[in-house]
Amino acid sequence: MGVKEHDTALEALERAESALRDARSELARSDVLVAAERLGIDEDALMAFVETIGEVLGERTLTVETARRAALLAAAGQAWESELGPLLDSAQVRVLLGDVSRQRVDELLRAGRLIGLRDSGGRRRFPSFQFHDGRPLEPLIDAYRTIAGNTIDEWTAASWCVSPDDALDGRSPAQWALDGRDAGRLARIARQDAARLAQ
Repeated sequence: MGVKEHDTALEALERAESALRDARSELARSDVLVAAERLGIDEDALMAFVETIGEVLGERTLTVETARRAALLAAAGQAWESELGPLLDSAQVRVLLGDVSRQRVDELLRAGRLIGLRDSGGRRRFPSFQFHDGRPLEPLIDAYRTIAGNTIDEWTAASWCVSPDDALDGRSPAQWALDGRDAGRLARIARQDAARLAQ
């Protein structure tokens, strides 16, 4: 085989390998889209998830355990936001409270005057249900502190705030506080629920 024939054969082989890679990529994309449809997941969201993992990992392999953990973290964040409503970041809370400083938000957190939840990335998130007209709903935050002060985690305590309660005439604690209802009754229900949850 001559040099020219050798070079031509190599070029043909490289084109074939490139076509094979493209075909594999398209097949993988097709498999992802079929899975998305079967699971009722937005195709673009799933592709973005898969592409982002690929970009972050580069040449490193993704284990099944790591993939499951990444999916659980993503789904958990989405599920909590669906349960709790919008979650604000610190900058949004500063604006909501009248353009206060970051230090003021930290002071309110330390004093137990705001509900701030740590997400899986360590960032503080603030459930919007705790605010009305740019002010924290103090009776609700006090009730949250009662619940969160026991054996349940802060996210579960936040979930308690938005769950309807027969003892509050079917309203959630957040709705009860928003409606300006009896703060003493809300505090009493929070103490009772905290005691029950601690058992």
